[in-house]
Amino acid sequence: MGEVRVGTAAVKPFRDSWGRTLRVPPLILMILGRVLRGAVVLWLLSILAFALVQALPGSPVDVLAGPYSDADARARLSEQLGLDKPLVVQYFAWLGQVLQGNFGTSMFSGLPVSEMIADRLTGTVELAAAATVISVLWGVPLGALAALNRGGLIDRLARAGTFLGLATPVFVLGVVLVLAASTWAPSWPTLQYVAFAENPSGNLKSLLLPALALGLPLGSTICRYMRTSMLDVYEQDFIRTALAAGSTRFGATVRHGMRNASAPVVTIAGLQMAGLIGEAVLVENVFAIPGIGQLTVNSLQQQDYAVAQACLLLLGAVYVVMNLAVDLTYPLLDPKVGAKR
Repeated sequence: MGEVRVGTAAVKPFRDSWGRTLRVPPLILMILGRVLRGAVVLWLLSILAFALVQALPGSPVDVLAGPYSDADARARLSEQLGLDKPLVVQYFAWLGQVLQGNFGTSMFSGLPVSEMIADRLTGTVELAAAATVISVLWGVPLGALAALNRGGLIDRLARAGTFLGLATPVFVLGVVLVLAASTWAPSWPTLQYVAFAENPSGNLKSLLLPALALGLPLGSTICRYMRTSMLDVYEQDFIRTALAAGSTRFGATVRHGMRNASAPVVTIAGLQMAGLIGEAVLVENVFAIPGIGQLTVNSLQQQDYAVAQACLLLLGAVYVVMNLAVDLTYPLLDPKVGAKR
């Protein structure tokens, strides 16, 4: 009976109750390992989210009871909210509800937290999707062109532009775009979000500037890594073979180079795209977009524990899911990667 190798470790095939050999493909083992690791990360993140929110100065009782309430009223309110119990008891009570899909109820609005997040999720997803499209549309082709014209004018302009994009914070870029639009296009909806269901064209116009604020820095990262990866691919034998067979450098780049150069770019882009949700906290407040970012800031200011903890857990879950998606994408781009893992 043979062994299945995963990395440097040999995994022996399993046998079922009838004695039949069950061979587990390395790719399946890799996926199961990533899922288990993601679950552990999410559990640790839940502890961190709970601890950070609890560590904020003051408490919801201070906000709800007001500055002139007496001690008895504050104690009754604290008991009603369950804040009089030890933190460990509060954490496990909250975690138990989360595992059942119940994120609790807002202390201020009285609405279910899951309902509040669902209402705000659309704006954030639309913004992240638009920013991703913008970043890929200019980052990938410009990076490939820069590598194709290494040392030329396009290459120098691309490198200068990407350095500028990486050095500019998203909230600064957002403010600059708002000021520019207010000066040169006063009719443009800079601080007015329009739902897609109400007005599709208005929705795209309201998302353009915030998507640019998020997509330009991300595109700069993609462009730099695409250029570096393409330069590495140009040194490979299959590119030399394609050129020797009569293919042009541009044709070899399009037909053979870009796919082989995409694996490391997908890794970086995937991790950076996960960061879009976190950076949306800043951009949504600059452009007044009712999304998860704005909800997170408001809940932290109000010390609405249930909402803040759920939002922080959601932001962390995005990173975990994107990491898993990147790992699963690797074998599609290069089947040899799946066999090695």
